[in-house]
Amino acid sequence: MGLKPSLIIDISNLKNAEEEAVGNKIHELGILQSLGIPIPDGFIITAGFFKEFLHLTGIDEEIKKTDAVYHPALEDSIDKLYYPVQKKIRETPLPQTLAAEFHRFYRKFSGSLKDKPLNVSSSSVGEKSVIFDGISGDANLLLKIKKIWSESFRQPTAIAIQEDIRPEIKGKILTNNPLPDKKLTKQRASKLLNYCKLIQRYFYFPKEIEYIIRNDKTYITRIYPFTGIVESNRVKEKKVLAKGIVVNPGIVTGPVKVLSSKLKNDKIKKGEIVVLPKLDHSFFEEIKKAKAAVVSQVLQDSADKALYRRDFRVPTVEGVDNAENIFHNGNVITVNGVSGEIYSGGLL
Repeated sequence: MGLKPSLIIDISNLKNAEEEAVGNKIHELGILQSLGIPIPDGFIITAGFFKEFLHLTGIDEEIKKTDAVYHPALEDSIDKLYYPVQKKIRETPLPQTLAAEFHRFYRKFSGSLKDKPLNVSSSSVGEKSVIFDGISGDANLLLKIKKIWSESFRQPTAIAIQEDIRPEIKGKILTNNPLPDKKLTKQRASKLLNYCKLIQRYFYFPKEIEYIIRNDKTYITRIYPFTGIVESNRVKEKKVLAKGIVVNPGIVTGPVKVLSSKLKNDKIKKGEIVVLPKLDHSFFEEIKKAKAAVVSQVLQDSADKALYRRDFRVPTVEGVDNAENIFHNGNVITVNGVSGEIYSGGLL
């Protein structure tokens, strides 16, 4: 039985990848890609590839056995307890099916430049990203991949392999208060400011982005949460009408359009925020036109939810009880697809 192609993803298809497969750091790069913002070329080794490695080598069973003998009294020696597992992850060769797929993507990406320098970064939920820059050769690349795996074997981890572009200019900038380097030409500064505007508009909350410029092309290489003080307090000042569960992120403002369960002749206009009883296929054509979606019921099937996230990029909040009666056609609201809150009036 062959390897599932989705275990490694070409970065050009990243915007269609599920967050569970690539982790939040890489998923954010996919969001940039969907916004039309250039990111360095490469490929993604998904968390599924890592889990398949553990399964095919039997290391997952060794982890279970070690877990079984763990006791809180052993907390001080936990590193020693799991060291054999970590060592085996680092030293065990990739099984044939995984190795063939890895080398296929590596050859496709590196072309005739077998020692093309690459950047390696990890991505998992709630974990700090591990980064290695300028790695040359497939053997060295695998060593870095396995090092990341050995240090994060408790958490399914995806890894981004990207071109190490040698920049003419490199820097960081805040999306909510972008101050371009004075050395930038007017054209380069304008492009960078436009990217900051797109990112800030999508996430609403500030981000610190790392950028590089080469041959008059600007790339965003990494995106970080801003940990400083945000001057704007507009969100806290707004009345919260309802709160639900975030399905898709993003913050938008718009007029409400309530859809009935039977749809009938209900149609929405571009820019409206659709309010509906549940997420099912009968509503999908209308949701494509919406600026955001607020949903009463929770979509129970995880596979359906993953497909929705992939196919519908609009900010979506579900589990908002009695949403069809709380909101009324034409009312302006703001959907916060980060906190799950819906506010009265506009913010954007």
